[in-house]
Parts: sequence; structure tokens; C-alpha cells
Amino acid sequence: MKLLIILSVAEFADEVRQMMSRNKVSVFSETPMHGFRTEKHQPDVRSWFSQGDHGIYSTLFFSFQTEETVKVVLDEIRAYNESWAGRRDNPLHAYEIAVDAFV
Repeated sequence: MKLLIILSVAEFADEVRQMMSRNKVSVFSETPMHGFRTEKHQPDVRSWFSQGDHGIYSTLFFSFQTEETVKVVLDEIRAYNESWAGRRDNPLHAYEIAVDAFV
């Protein structure tokens, strides 16, 4: 079992929803976020949050899935980001986290 986490600026949230549907992720949750940078020197997050005080609206998606499903979704997100490289400032960010036990 894996926890799939996807972060997207709000503008691309519909595209993430379509990816979930295409890859048979039948149950997932999402929540809105408003992100800020607090210092000029940040780790390389590839322009995840906007510069300045205005922040940016984002969406956090998450779902518990099989390892196979998570791999397919991550592969699609990787291809999606590569297809937009250099033309969009805010790529999708996706993570998988192993779930060792659940009740």
C-alpha cells in the first residue's frame, strides 16, 4: 500500500483530476492550499510558490493506492511535466510514501 501525494497550482487541478480518472484512481481527496515563500534562499523547489507576499493558490491531492497504480500515475506526471518543460513555471509535484501498517 502506498500514499500518493500530488501538489498542483490551482490552475492545473482539473488536469490532475483527469489523470486520476484515467489511471483508475476511483477514490482520492483534495484540499486547497495557499502557499508562501518566507525567505529568498530556498531549497530547489522549482518555483513551487510564488515570489513576494501574494502567495499562490494550490491544491493538495492524496490517495491510498496499490504500488502499481501509484507507479502509473507518477509516470504520467513525469511525462506531463516533461511535455511542459520550459513553458510553465509550476510543474506538478508528486510523491509516494510507503504505508507499512494500517488499521
